[in-house]
Amino acid sequence: RSGYDSASKHFIPADLEVNVTGRSFMITGANSGIGKATATEIAKRGGTLHLVCRNTERAEEAKREITTETGNQNIFLHILDMSNPKGIWEFAEKFKTEHKLNVLINNAGCMINKRELTEDGLEKNFATNTLGTYILTTALLPLLEKDDDPRVIIVSSGGMLVQKLDVSDLQSENVTFDGTMVYAQNKRQQVVLTEQWAKVHKNIHFSAMHPGWADTPAVRSAMPEFHEKMKNKLRTEAQGADTVVWLAVSPAAAKQTSGLFFQDRQPVSTHLLLARTYSSAEEEEKLIEVLKELSQKFKPT
Repeated sequence: RSGYDSASKHFIPADLEVNVTGRSFMITGANSGIGKATATEIAKRGGTLHLVCRNTERAEEAKREITTETGNQNIFLHILDMSNPKGIWEFAEKFKTEHKLNVLINNAGCMINKRELTEDGLEKNFATNTLGTYILTTALLPLLEKDDDPRVIIVSSGGMLVQKLDVSDLQSENVTFDGTMVYAQNKRQQVVLTEQWAKVHKNIHFSAMHPGWADTPAVRSAMPEFHEKMKNKLRTEAQGADTVVWLAVSPAAAKQTSGLFFQDRQPVSTHLLLARTYSSAEEEEKLIEVLKELSQKFKPT
């Protein structure tokens, strides 16, 4: 929280004094934590919201709370498990025929500490954090390209700074499984995807960001010991969401170079000093190639 308090002294309040009525935003994992805080702030500014959530009951409760707090009635629910690649394809194809979209916020994520497989035989962290994000974004790019000022934001994590991209074992089959490190590797993969998409899709603004360590349900459940030790120093959910909101709605964010990694409204390095975490162009192309090939297996014919 102290990092946010220090950085926020330099924020320009006018950046978020915007009305986004008529613009459409999709947020995955929107029923709690940073996703819900982001949705609330966008709703206050008039945006049309598409909340993509896994649990119907929690999603409906979140929608009620956001509507009550903001008065915004343009909030739509979509129930989808981001670890189900076939379901994501089907959802995206249907969504494209029914809605417009200006901004996609890939926020849903999971950190499971034991190696667990989905019904498709995919390691669950990878399926949700990397493959799910890849499929949803890829499927919705044509829709985003139709609209004005399209943006894609990925909520990554500073944890990725400890990981070098490893395309040799994307589903953690050949290592002693460590959920924290698998999550960090997935978050590195997301940053690489952001950079690669920005190179190819010039008319869409891509960004990834680190929310800082915030007191969210995800942190409480996945890292209970860390939470217990740090709970008085963690950011609030709204502070964690601030840069996501800034990237989604502010004109200032759109002026930044596409493909960067942000913390507290500023682009920051994706590598620690002297860390050997740089990957080659070949490794980054291989990631895209593998994800493309894997995703096609689940695409409805």
